[in-house]
Amino acid sequence: MIRGVIFDLGGTLAAPLNPEDLDRRNTLALLAWLRQKSGPLDDAFVDVLVEARLAAFARRDGAREVTAAEVLEPVLQRYGLPHDPSFTQAAEETFFEPELASMRALPGAKLLLAWVHDRGLRAGLASNASSQYFVVECCRRLGFARWLDPILSSAGVGWTKPASPIFEAILTRWSLTPGDVVMVGDTPSADIAGAVRVGMRSILLAEERGPHRSDETNARPEEVARDLADVRTILARWINAQR
Repeated sequence: MIRGVIFDLGGTLAAPLNPEDLDRRNTLALLAWLRQKSGPLDDAFVDVLVEARLAAFARRDGAREVTAAEVLEPVLQRYGLPHDPSFTQAAEETFFEPELASMRALPGAKLLLAWVHDRGLRAGLASNASSQYFVVECCRRLGFARWLDPILSSAGVGWTKPASPIFEAILTRWSLTPGDVVMVGDTPSADIAGAVRVGMRSILLAEERGPHRSDETNARPEEVARDLADVRTILARWINAQR
């Protein structure tokens, strides 16, 4: 019996209005803030931080998450800047501000979340993201937070999807078994593979229907949805079949 739905964030419920060079735009905003706080700072700081984040991303895919703070702290230290936890957190929040300002709810996101809530189902969020702050703040700004509990990121849990900890954390929080929960996401290798590993049902959000499989995990979604309205239709059909 379906009792809960876990959603991915980026590409599923929300997306940036302008996705081009987000990391560089974020870093330029941080550079301006750091110059206000600490004085002159070499333009090379931008390339150093962007490259450090790219190196961290290369180690993902089911591995331990390298958080934004873990990348920022040594770069700040390298440039002789404050790098205590409080300053690093403020730098992280400044870094993500351009991206947060660019995020928009995808069509039907709020309607789907409200629909899930109105049917008495639990709704939670599991996002691969290097910043728990970014994920929580994005959900707050876009008006998703009132329907989602918990809101988890790989940064907060420590491991990226498709590794099981982020899914298991939500199942434990809800006291539900994997078969009671559906994962909705747009990335086969993370969302669908992770759901299959723990035994959850899954819906892949994709523009085109057809066979979708992660070559690395041999994981197939149970259903493929063209958009979030289609996700609602699939969930309604599954729920009605339980009666």
